[in-house]
Amino acid sequence: MKKLFIICLLISSNLILSETERVNLAFNDVNRHYLVYKPSSNINDPKKIVIGLHGYTGSASGFEIETTGGFNTMAEKYNFVAVYPQGLYFYEKNYFRGAIISSYVSSWNDLTGSKTKTPIGETCAVDAVIYPKFDDCHGTDAGRCAWTSCGDDLGFIIKIINDVKDRFKIDDIYIVGMSNGGKMAHALACEYPDLIKGVINVVGSPQYGLACKPKAPINYIIYAGFKDDVVPPFDVVSFDKYFYTPVTDIMKEWTTTFNCSNEKSVTYDDFDLIQEKVFSDCDGGVKVTSLLNMNRGHSWPGSEDNAGFCRSNKQSDIDIEECKTKINSWGNDFLLERLFNKKKKK
Repeated sequence: MKKLFIICLLISSNLILSETERVNLAFNDVNRHYLVYKPSSNINDPKKIVIGLHGYTGSASGFEIETTGGFNTMAEKYNFVAVYPQGLYFYEKNYFRGAIISSYVSSWNDLTGSKTKTPIGETCAVDAVIYPKFDDCHGTDAGRCAWTSCGDDLGFIIKIINDVKDRFKIDDIYIVGMSNGGKMAHALACEYPDLIKGVINVVGSPQYGLACKPKAPINYIIYAGFKDDVVPPFDVVSFDKYFYTPVTDIMKEWTTTFNCSNEKSVTYDDFDLIQEKVFSDCDGGVKVTSLLNMNRGHSWPGSEDNAGFCRSNKQSDIDIEECKTKINSWGNDFLLERLFNKKKKK
């Protein structure tokens, strides 16, 4: 009877640990927050954290759904603490694909989406869609092409990292981002390569002419959809008339900076047709990888196009059923196997 009581107590403790917790965090006089999930099924304490950054109009609570409905499950499988920060947001009537909708507008200032002018021209065409502006952009150089917040989101993420490190014994930090969150992951990789071990940028090429250069070697993965017309991976204008950096330009910049020499190309057709290029002989022993999904557009691997937005009128009202009909679970493993260097040989 005593053994049964102890077992029940342990199960109960694990259930408590496996709940997602909201953590409020003041930053630059603004009350902000992030969600954190600690895996319960592993005996050893996790030694790494994965920070998941939502896309434009996304949310911290929606990221679990956005990433093919199981990022917390991945935390259990790979034994990491999952952290979901919330970008700055407001409510506004917004234009999307020809329709005016009342929506929850949220974003990350990745230092490219908050600007209009670059050394080579503007970041959008003359007839581009003009998106609602954030209050924190007043008094800045944000012009007509700016569509993200203008706050110090890099500093906010670093504060979250320090906060989580104080709570858990963490050795390695990884960043994963979708769309605008991918652009933010890209910026963090450039600015903090000594702090962050690896980054996955999913369909998040920075604005053309503003892509940052990495300060030091870091494991970097960029995933793109061949049919993406929201953030095109090629040198073409997006559906809303914005210009983004081609993936080939990003790869050339990073592999040249890191003196990479060993390129290996593989094509996968297990789920979608995906072309992978890996540069493994780079400074610092890092890898630089590009993944091009020939079957998809602006989406997380394993989901239908645009499913990653999971739009809502408020953060707590994600349309779960709609998102679930657009997802497939293989995408998370596909990315995390590469992030943690556990990819199966082909």
